[in-house]
This record gives sequence, structure tokens and C-alpha cells, in this order.
Amino acid sequence: MDKIYTNLKQIPDARGGQQLQSAIVVIDNSTGDIVGMAGGVGKKTGFDEWNRATDAMLQSGSCIKPLSIYAPGFEQGTITPATVVKDLPLTYKGGAWPKNDSRSYSYSRTILSAIVSSVNASAAHTLEKIGLNYGYEFAKYKFGLSTLEDEYVDSNGTVHTDNAYAPLAMGAQTWGVTVRDMAGAFATFANKGVYREDRTFTKGYDSDGNLVIDNTQDQEQILSRKSVDYINYCLVRATRNGTGTNAYFSGTQLAGKTGSTADFKDRWYCGYTGYYTAAVWTGFD
Repeated sequence: MDKIYTNLKQIPDARGGQQLQSAIVVIDNSTGDIVGMAGGVGKKTGFDEWNRATDAMLQSGSCIKPLSIYAPGFEQGTITPATVVKDLPLTYKGGAWPKNDSRSYSYSRTILSAIVSSVNASAAHTLEKIGLNYGYEFAKYKFGLSTLEDEYVDSNGTVHTDNAYAPLAMGAQTWGVTVRDMAGAFATFANKGVYREDRTFTKGYDSDGNLVIDNTQDQEQILSRKSVDYINYCLVRATRNGTGTNAYFSGTQLAGKTGSTADFKDRWYCGYTGYYTAAVWTGFD
């Protein structure tokens, strides 16, 4: 990972002349330990620099969908991969919304198809089916996406909230999420439905060898075995046959979800094997 991130010759050039940036976090599924992290590209020039993996709040795009809609819906029992949902705009007021990336609609499709092809309209209809508040609270309090905003009033008096369709179904959050939090959330699917706090150290001792910090993680079973089987089934196919095919490689079972924001200003992939989970973001400062 460092071999790629520290060598700018490995990073694609951008036409606008701005340095393309990226951040990645890799978690060992067996322990919850962060075994790799890069907070930017190029060689480090100082100590405790801005870390895009932990400090930057970034809009997630469609990577949020398994955490705010599909896994919660499976756990609620409202949907299965075979459930048929609408592939139509929720509203036509002022123009069709939400828009699919293809700007076309299929009237209806299965949950599996909606995940594999990352269909915005079907995600919004599924969110309506399971309930906005349920999806929001599951993502924030079960999957640990603590930067999701209950309510924020800006200087113009406009109220913003992530308990809404655009943030939860398309990843247009008020502030965003961190790469580290997304890696920790997706590791739940590889850890049989147990959400476990990720960590960068295990214990701390003083100079006399006395234990002063024990960083044992909190963990909680947030998904049943059936829900985990459902989401893994869908995300394996999303990587093998859907929007994540560029991340696919043979030799091991691989699952994950892509995400992008308007005009592809942010690009994400959150994926996992039986051994490791990784979340990676690419974009501009």
C-alpha cells in the first residue's frame, strides 16, 4: 500500500493540474485491528499531518446504501434479495427525482439487481419501505457512522439533516463520513454481523511495564446470520457482475460496493475478502 501511495508516479495525473488525492484503511477481519492506513499521496513531509483517512469528512455516494438501507432492511425482515421494488422516481415535482445514473428507469427490479447496478430510484423506494428513521439510526448507531448529522442550521437559517433520502439513499450527507468509519462498518459483513470498533493499538504500558491502557474493543451483534448471508450474496455479485467489476480479482471470494458523488468528484470502493476489509476514497482536496 505504501509503495503505491508514496510514489506519485503511481497516481494518475489530473487534467486540471490539481493533485489527485486518496485515502485507504485496511482492517484485519479476525481482530478488528487496522493493519494499513494511508491519509494521502506522496511522501510525508511532517509529523501529525492532515489525514484524509481519519480527519476528512467526505460524502459517501452509494457506498452508504448497504449500511443505511439494504442490511437494515434485511435485518428488519421487510426485504430479501428477491423482493421486487419500484425503479421509478419518488417524485416528478420540478423534474424526476431521484435520478438514476443512466437517466433511465425499469419500472421495477429485485433488491439484488438494485444493489448490483446501484440504482438510486430503487434505493429510495426501499428506504421508504423500511422507514427513514430506522435506516438513519441503523447507519449512525449500529454501524458507527457517528458523523451523520441529526440537524444542522447553517448561517442562512437553512436546516440540514442526514435523516433524509438524499443522504441515506444516494450518499449526499451534510458533512460526510470518514474512510476509517466506512472500513469499520463494512468489516461487520465479514465478521458475521458483529460490529467491532476498529483500533490502531491494543495495549499501552508505562516505562515500568505496568499496563496503563487496555484498548479492548466494544462489539455488538447487529445483524443476524440470515441478514449477513443476504448482504454478502448481493455484494459479491455487485463486485463480480455490477458496478464494482474493476475491483474484482480471482482466487478468493470478494464482495463490496462502489460509490461516487455528483460529477464523480468523489470515488469510493468499500470491499472485503475473508481476511481483510478495505475502504478507499479518491478525489480532490
